[in-house]
Amino acid sequence: MRKLVIFDFDGVLANTTELNYKIHKDVNGNLTWEKFQQFSEVNFFEGMGKAIKDEKYIIPPKFFEIYEKNLSLINIHDILRDSILELRKKYRLAIVSACRSDSISNFLQKQNIRDCFDDILGIDNHTSKVVKIKSLLEKYKVLPKDAVFVTDTLGDILEGKSCGIYSIAVTWGLHSKETLKKGAPSKIIDEPSDLFGTIENVLK
Repeated sequence: MRKLVIFDFDGVLANTTELNYKIHKDVNGNLTWEKFQQFSEVNFFEGMGKAIKDEKYIIPPKFFEIYEKNLSLINIHDILRDSILELRKKYRLAIVSACRSDSISNFLQKQNIRDCFDDILGIDNHTSKVVKIKSLLEKYKVLPKDAVFVTDTLGDILEGKSCGIYSIAVTWGLHSKETLKKGAPSKIIDEPSDLFGTIENVLK
């Protein structure tokens, strides 16, 4: 039984953080970077939903159209790509994201690593990452102690924790190290080169 490594997509595997912010800010002119970050201190859709209710926040109507056009111009970091190829030899890999599954799949196909991932669960599967993580644990009969979630947001850490799995937080995405620490992840790493060894240590 292979252990399970679950990746978030935006901000972890693809450098889309500033792109996402720009798409939202173009529709909500008074949106600050700090406010945008706050959406992901909980489940992103819960955070954004609160802003829609309390502050008349507007969901960008052409978000995925603009996102996918710009995603096609982005490449995965070479070290991350190499790490995924190595991790695939030992672990089962999956992606749990707030993005659309087909957008992620197309990106990975372009990077020649689509076959490394057994599952891609995006917004089209569910808005809750708790639901998606639990479905992966159940599907592959993996115990929570044999799974880890690699993410760049506090909200994801908390959702992973509610499923009982480990989390590795990366600082090259949306949230700062100080924000990530609030979720008490298993490890925090600053460089893609530390990913493989950290996963090995967490799941040993």
